[in-house]
Amino acid sequence: MFKLRGFRIVLLAFVLLLIATMLLVAGLNKRVTLVVDGQTTTHTTYALTVGGLLDKLNIPLAPEDELQPGVETWLHAGTVITLQHAVPVQIFADDVLYQLFSAERLPASLLATAGVTLFPGDQLLSEGLLTPADIPLNENVQAISLQVLRSFPFTLKENIQVQALTSNMVALGQALWKTGIVIQTADLLQPPLDAPLFSGLEASLERAQTLTIRTAAGDVTLLTTAKTVGEALAEAGLALQGLDYSNPPAEQPIPTDRSIRLVRVQEQVIIENTPLPFETAFEPAPELELDSQSIIQTGEYGLTAHRVRVRHEDGQEISRQVEDEWVARQPKPRIVGYGTNVVKRSVDTSDGTIYYYRALTMWITSYSPASVGGSTTTASGKTLRKGLVGVNYHYIPFGTMMYVPGYGYAEAADTGNIGPRWIDLGYTDEEYVAWHQYSTVYFLWPPPAQILWIYP
Repeated sequence: MFKLRGFRIVLLAFVLLLIATMLLVAGLNKRVTLVVDGQTTTHTTYALTVGGLLDKLNIPLAPEDELQPGVETWLHAGTVITLQHAVPVQIFADDVLYQLFSAERLPASLLATAGVTLFPGDQLLSEGLLTPADIPLNENVQAISLQVLRSFPFTLKENIQVQALTSNMVALGQALWKTGIVIQTADLLQPPLDAPLFSGLEASLERAQTLTIRTAAGDVTLLTTAKTVGEALAEAGLALQGLDYSNPPAEQPIPTDRSIRLVRVQEQVIIENTPLPFETAFEPAPELELDSQSIIQTGEYGLTAHRVRVRHEDGQEISRQVEDEWVARQPKPRIVGYGTNVVKRSVDTSDGTIYYYRALTMWITSYSPASVGGSTTTASGKTLRKGLVGVNYHYIPFGTMMYVPGYGYAEAADTGNIGPRWIDLGYTDEEYVAWHQYSTVYFLWPPPAQILWIYP
């Protein structure tokens, strides 16, 4: 009985010890919250202190890191631990680069640490983006880069008006755009848009104006600040070339009506040929009968060459100037053979058989003293009568004997306004017969000593 009671006491003591141990273990195992660089995690741990928990989690600490609560703080269930790691910090301000190592995320505090002051109008950039100084940066960053853009006073002169401006932009163009001043591509800004902005900068702006260039292809309108006509043409891609000219000339200032006339000039040298006439030469041909002709050599035209300078203005021919002339090919004369073989021929007439050496078709008229004012004296001195005829004595000498069918024998004894193939038959007034016809006239044998070989 005694042994049984002792066993029960021992068993109860063991149970109580086990319960106490379990309670102790349960009290040491606690759930805490850890916030590292803004990232929140929950942990169940037996660690007794904050530092013990960080060691168990292999989270290193640097002297510049911010930890709340401290490493010696005892852990309790529900404890919230905040750790902000220090990161490299670069601050560029006033042409000076400041380098820090800090757990701070508020830009204003970082600037204060570096001794940099922000003035009204200044801007702060983080990673190139505009950021307020009083709002913390992202906690989970590996590095911080800040840039202070100072607001600089500068002036802009446009025509005679001067504006006083301020800006914290890096470049002049950005500052003007920020202030609402629009710069057109053709405007002339000095210094240029990409010039760095600094305190006291004096900029000048000349607004481009409309200019019209009249060409053969149509009008070209552009905005320009060019001072001379040549500059404006070059800016429009219409620079003068070769013999081109403008009105006003290229070296003249832009005209008040802002209108320029451009004339494109082209000159070309061409070779022109004109026919060079050939001459006709006559050569005796003994094998041919009198008053017969044949072509011994066919004539060929030659060529006269001209070097001509042709000027075009806007596609229209303005002038032609002959610069040189030469015979490119000599003409070849036409050679005509004329007959010199005098043949005695005969023909039966109402007056019997006659013999002749030449027979020509001629225009035949007639006249009498009454038709020539009553004169009866011929140019040869003979008295006008039937048988005496008027001829062109340059071709038919006085005294030449002929026969005219229907008239009879005829002697060349008179002349007048008579062509080579015209014979005027003489009559007395009483015998007059009117003639107006073509007929064959026979030149009687024997031929004269000097024969007209080529009769017109």
